[in-house]
Amino acid sequence: MSILRSLAIATLALTAIVSNAREMGEPDLASDEFMKRFTATYGVLSEKEPPLNDIEVVMLKKVAPLIRINKTQAQNFLQSMVNSEEKHSASFNYLLGNIYFENNEFLLAENQYKAAIEAFPDFQRAWTNLGVLKLKSGDTKSALIAFLKAVELGDSKSGTFGMLGYCHFAEGNYISAEVAYNRAVLAEPNNLDWLEGKAQTYLKAERYVEAIRMQDELIARRPRHAEYWLAQTNAYLGMKDYEKAARNLEIIRSLGDIDFQSLYLLGGLYGKLEMWIPARDAYLEAAAYARPGDTNFLIQAAKLLSYNKEMESAQQLYSMIDPSGEELSSEALSDFKVVGADLAAHAGDTANAIALLEEAETINPTNGNTLIRLARLHAENGNLAKAYLLLDRAEMDPKSEYNALMTRIKFLIEEERFAESQTFVGRALQLDSNETTKSLYTQIEQAAKASTGQN
Repeated sequence: MSILRSLAIATLALTAIVSNAREMGEPDLASDEFMKRFTATYGVLSEKEPPLNDIEVVMLKKVAPLIRINKTQAQNFLQSMVNSEEKHSASFNYLLGNIYFENNEFLLAENQYKAAIEAFPDFQRAWTNLGVLKLKSGDTKSALIAFLKAVELGDSKSGTFGMLGYCHFAEGNYISAEVAYNRAVLAEPNNLDWLEGKAQTYLKAERYVEAIRMQDELIARRPRHAEYWLAQTNAYLGMKDYEKAARNLEIIRSLGDIDFQSLYLLGGLYGKLEMWIPARDAYLEAAAYARPGDTNFLIQAAKLLSYNKEMESAQQLYSMIDPSGEELSSEALSDFKVVGADLAAHAGDTANAIALLEEAETINPTNGNTLIRLARLHAENGNLAKAYLLLDRAEMDPKSEYNALMTRIKFLIEEERFAESQTFVGRALQLDSNETTKSLYTQIEQAAKASTGQN
């Protein structure tokens, strides 16, 4: 594969995207299982709880059944307790915090947990539930602090270690996340949240081999779960194993769970593998799933096919693109015009190709690639003066300067203006001293001497 073709293919963003409401590996704090565990925290853990006097024991026995059968009455009772000027056990703040939590009154719950901790700093379950509350609000940094304190105070529950693992993961502490997830998985080997979290940790830490092994285990448990196949695709992309990444996406396709982004990625992978017919088919199928905001991606796909001389495929995709949406960027619209110009030029319609390129030029007057294309077409029409003016402008674009110089050199050689072309080859050598340019310089030098009769 040529260097230019490699660069063209590399412009595609080969990154799989898992777009679910809940991130893979994130603890499901809305699940029935979580609520069952949370409700269990209303009990008493005597060795890690604030002390209760005899009157408070009686009151606790009175409020305990109310929490189960009438939370509103229990809340009123506890509110009167904590708002009383009389000293009370931090346990009542904690219990009231739990009721607020269940009622989704999170700020009130946080205030009660913090009051309980202030009164009894070693209140293990208050620290744990404060961590859960902070995690639920997305504040993984504060949740991490709370869970670490809970573990320090003796909390060894698998759920706590699983949530601790997720917080470490979210904060970029991948080694600590792995250790925490290992503790959680050891106690709960069938909890997919912890297995997912561990797999995602390996992926984020770029430990791709381990990530793939973990995802193999998840896939074995839920073989029709497309999210696992897609997560493993990310790991294969990290290893630049494009064949296996494409294989995974084809499996997702066969499951009927494919979407635009996955199909666009699949087309890009087939492009990397220079399998242009499957690439075209993936892009065409992606177009059927496309929303207005996806038009930019389709234009890039058509541009890739056109650049790699897959003109028939590019034409098929191009004809499915509607560039009239408000979401289309000016750059994408310019690219759309350029692809149309390439297709028109391929079909022999030079006039239409020039018209489209001039529209692209109007959108972005400094785009060197557009100016070079336009210069070549004017040169084909015999208007070299116009072509050279366009190349003057193209050479002002650092991204296109080398190609503009090489295009000018080609025109000058065709006019047998060898001495003049030497100056431009010298400039090209300063930008890229590759063997092709060096050889061209030598050949032009010899031709210039021959044209002037020098030995």
